[in-house]
Amino acid sequence: MKAWYLLYCKRAQLLRAQEHLERQGVVCLTPIVAIKKMWRGRRVTLHEPLFPNYLFTEFNPENIHTTTIKASRGVSHFVRFGLYPVIIPQMVIDDIKSHTIKTISDSTVAVSGDTVRVTEGIFSGLQAIYTEPDGERRSMILLNILNSQVSKSLDNRHFEKVV
Repeated sequence: MKAWYLLYCKRAQLLRAQEHLERQGVVCLTPIVAIKKMWRGRRVTLHEPLFPNYLFTEFNPENIHTTTIKASRGVSHFVRFGLYPVIIPQMVIDDIKSHTIKTISDSTVAVSGDTVRVTEGIFSGLQAIYTEPDGERRSMILLNILNSQVSKSLDNRHFEKVV
């Protein structure tokens, strides 16, 4: 009987496991989400798996044995409760397929209005208000100096969001 199972894949080998399983006729699902984050001082949008290292697979264990699946490149093991692999209900798979998340922002990335702390330079240690990005590697912040608001452009690596 065809059913959905959950696999845990080896570190950074999710796509490799998916490719090898699909060659064997196994249907695979790994929801991908776009995440906005800071990477090397730049604001970038990265496409990452919603559930890192986990792969949903649909196959019939009578046609393709679970040991064949487990022996595929990139696969570590089945997610189990007790002795048997967990069967994921079709309703859960349908919900995952129907809910598409557009973009998620990393909680450490400042957005307009957030309080930030300058970590380097002449204003080191001062708190400011993040206003907007200024190109790829720089951002505009609003400093309160001598009771006046001063707008300053800083490198993205020279400040951090205050949590």
